[in-house]
Amino acid sequence: MEAAGTARKVPQQERSRKSELKLLAAAEDVLAERGAGDFSLADVAARAGVTTGTIYSRFKGKGELVHAVHERVMDRMGAHAARLFAASDGPDGDPSGVTPGGSVTDTHMTADPKALISDLIVRLASVLETEAAVLRALMFHAVEDKSIARRGADAHRNLEALFDDALRRLQPVVPEFPAAQRYWAFTFSYDVLARHLGLGHSSARTEQDNWDEMLRNLSTMVSAYLLCCR
Repeated sequence: MEAAGTARKVPQQERSRKSELKLLAAAEDVLAERGAGDFSLADVAARAGVTTGTIYSRFKGKGELVHAVHERVMDRMGAHAARLFAASDGPDGDPSGVTPGGSVTDTHMTADPKALISDLIVRLASVLETEAAVLRALMFHAVEDKSIARRGADAHRNLEALFDDALRRLQPVVPEFPAAQRYWAFTFSYDVLARHLGLGHSSARTEQDNWDEMLRNLSTMVSAYLLCCR
């Protein structure tokens, strides 16, 4: 796939911006449904209700369009992660007691440490599962495209930092963990979730996989690792 090259000019007029967003949404849908191998501008044009010429009037080719989709997904994923890990409520509205800015509430003080750690695992899982379909395609593009790979690596580091910060903010109910232990808690959790969702692997999530059961097992293992001998 061709590299993106220099920064693309962003449309200034509202009508042009709306038209471009429509193209990006269509391209994202096609990537999510067809995968990287079967992605074509003709399918994107058909989905958006335009001609391929319209796409070329805004993007140099398939590569630049994929880059624009990737930026859109990474920005959305980063914002989603920031909201989840800064929130005082978990993905399903259950209070964890961790407030924005790191203060500790009464709920936090009386909470089960295992439940607090499990809540963070669920938040991490929510970020990845929400974008899994399109991420599967984009991760295959990253194999040959260094720019996409670098942007993805930045997003991964940001997600790790958010998870790490959330773990540290669980104190004093949850003991302070060494940096290496926090790193491996995130890395193991991310890798298990990514493999389950088919991110970066040749096979997608299978029908026999039970998402909720996997999350319970993962949370149990990570909690046991973090809380052992404490």
